[in-house]
Amino acid sequence: MKTVTVVFCTASLLDGAIDAYNHLKGRQYPNMTMRAEACLGYCGRCANTFFALVNKEVVEGATSEELLAKIIDRISDQD
Repeated sequence: MKTVTVVFCTASLLDGAIDAYNHLKGRQYPNMTMRAEACLGYCGRCANTFFALVNKEVVEGATSEELLAKIIDRISDQD
């Protein structure tokens, strides 16, 4: 089982991605590590969409729910 690292931008969290973050934080994914960082350097994306980095690759969604679904898909792909 490969470890999956999920990193959120704190600005994206403040804009609404916090729902996805909290949902993931409450779930039991033994192969996932998660953190938030002040800036990930994707300011254009951050202003227009919800996003996170999953194993250093950008995953984005129009809503927090869509972002969450895409992150869960990526985590599941690593099992």
